[in-house]
Amino acid sequence: MDLNLGANQPIVELENVRVDYPGGVQAIDKVNLEIFEKDLIGLIGPNGAGKSTLLGVILGLIKPNHGSVRLFGEALKPKNLRLIGYVPQKAQLIDTSFPATVDETVLLGRVPGAGLFHRLNKEDHLRAEEAMKILGIDGLKERRIGQLSGGQFQRVFIAKAIVDKPKLLILDEPTTGVDSLSKSEFYHTLSHLNRDLGITILLSSHDIGIVTKLANKIACINRTLYFCGPTSEFETSSALSKLYDYPAGLMTHDHP
Repeated sequence: MDLNLGANQPIVELENVRVDYPGGVQAIDKVNLEIFEKDLIGLIGPNGAGKSTLLGVILGLIKPNHGSVRLFGEALKPKNLRLIGYVPQKAQLIDTSFPATVDETVLLGRVPGAGLFHRLNKEDHLRAEEAMKILGIDGLKERRIGQLSGGQFQRVFIAKAIVDKPKLLILDEPTTGVDSLSKSEFYHTLSHLNRDLGITILLSSHDIGIVTKLANKIACINRTLYFCGPTSEFETSSALSKLYDYPAGLMTHDHP
């Protein structure tokens, strides 16, 4: 698909977006966000701040009560949504007793683009092989997902998300319940996907210290966006204290 985007045109545009839930609960309000090609944006905020709601709006899963959403220069359309890869927050909660192999799981990522009744062909298998090689799990292709470590499990679902060669990869709290070594490997993988393969990434996370080291831009949300801009500006701003409503600072890590 030829996107025909200008050099300075965002691939995601949210303008004055508001989402209301039943009972008069306002999940997000007055959200303006632009994501540009090859950005790696860290989305941070406290529990209940609206991070998952915001991701749902971009993914077309939640319809805003007010405002507009544009993907790749157009209003939301199925063909544009297929250019997004998604790793949900609940990926780690998938029943690992299900008798699926790594290869079979990654191939499921071809279904949305090819159609539910599409019969897998040589190209599909080649795409899956390529995705598994990128994530370093091609040697595990015949292994059942229930036999994987936490880090390997993560890589499988990222491979599934990129098997259709998306332009944008969205990840919602992807390291929840994962050990520190697997987290480090995971963040290195994201850096590779962004820097070397040119995949734009939107990462929702509570791990502020890591995200500020990994991302080139930070978006702070607590119902509305308190800050969205370069990481260097975020680190010297008061956005973090405003976000959590108390004096706060950053803790740095030695990885990724």
